[in-house]
Amino acid sequence: MKPFIRTGLAWSAVATILSAGIAAWAWNALPATGDIPVHWGLDGRPDQFAPKAEVWNYLLMMPAALFLLSIILAIVPMMDPRKANIETSRKAYLATWIGTAILLTLVHAGICVSMLQAGTDFVMPDEAVRFVIAGAALLMIVIGNYMPKTRSSFMFGVRTPWTLSSDHAWEKTHRLAGPLFMIAGALGIAGAFLFDGIWLALQLTAWIFAAAIISVVYSYFAWKNAPDRDEGTGLTV
Repeated sequence: MKPFIRTGLAWSAVATILSAGIAAWAWNALPATGDIPVHWGLDGRPDQFAPKAEVWNYLLMMPAALFLLSIILAIVPMMDPRKANIETSRKAYLATWIGTAILLTLVHAGICVSMLQAGTDFVMPDEAVRFVIAGAALLMIVIGNYMPKTRSSFMFGVRTPWTLSSDHAWEKTHRLAGPLFMIAGALGIAGAFLFDGIWLALQLTAWIFAAAIISVVYSYFAWKNAPDRDEGTGLTV
């Protein structure tokens, strides 16, 4: 097992154990009777409830997701036909892996704290949603920072037919995509504290989508002028 995979698994293990501990703490702190809020609408008000006996299903979702994420991310570098390139891009891979694990753990903690408000007219404060969105936006900045340093792979980065068939197109596309995702993240952080209502939740998605679309379209033009676009095996059958 590669050292960077062991590092990622170690971080995932800590995040998973911490998330499970938070779930256990929340379970013990929840009232024995009454309905527990398990889902909140865009206005921050709970819109789905469950009795305590069923809340375990919700509390364990995040630890299970973190565990599954760690398994997938550990296997991907071994399955990718260009596994050597993923190892070369290990800093970007690890930054994405660790950043996602930390973000999901913090989101889980916020959800558990909100569950503890059962039996009240509690409305999830905008600040909680704002900091989650700001955290996700910060992760986009981190990923964007590493994008120009990645190498071509089938499972990580801006994967289009053109970037996967030309190293030149991959490099040029990621040199553009990196700053675009950093800008999207910066705008997302600003938007997290400037927007309200549905736009508070949607604005970061819009910035990321715009960065992704621009990167995909640009990858075609980068490939069109790439010196290695026509390389092949020469086989006819």
